[in-house]
Amino acid sequence: MKKNFSFKKIVLMVLIQIVCSIFLFAEEAAEEKKLTVEITNITSEEGQIILAIYNSSENYDKRIAFQEVRLKPEIDTVIFETNVPDGEYLVMLVHDINNNGKLDTSFIGMPKEPVGLSNYDGKGIPGKFKKHKFSVNENTEIIIPLKKI
Repeated sequence: MKKNFSFKKIVLMVLIQIVCSIFLFAEEAAEEKKLTVEITNITSEEGQIILAIYNSSENYDKRIAFQEVRLKPEIDTVIFETNVPDGEYLVMLVHDINNNGKLDTSFIGMPKEPVGLSNYDGKGIPGKFKKHKFSVNENTEIIIPLKKI
């Protein structure tokens, strides 16, 4: 039996695979939703705001951010937008006033700089990922005020 694969057939098969891959990639990208984080209660334009998004309890416990950005603070409000896949997330904020790239704490671990956390009212010690997470399955907007604890 003679195999009759011509160069044209091979090229056509490769092109079909490429087109299918492009459509699959486009479908995955289309599933991402817009997450808007409104940071309020900013009282100083000094330093930077570190915004970290966590997508699992394990990553939050290890402080391995799914996405991390540094923003220029503006008095009262800063808005940050990004695209994320459907899932559960937690957003943590630090207003790094002295611009040293980390949250400064007291000798007992209390923050010296303003902080914010999704689903946190600023009272008491923050909880784990489960307590502060929120779901994204459509375009989502959250408001997080910075608080001096």
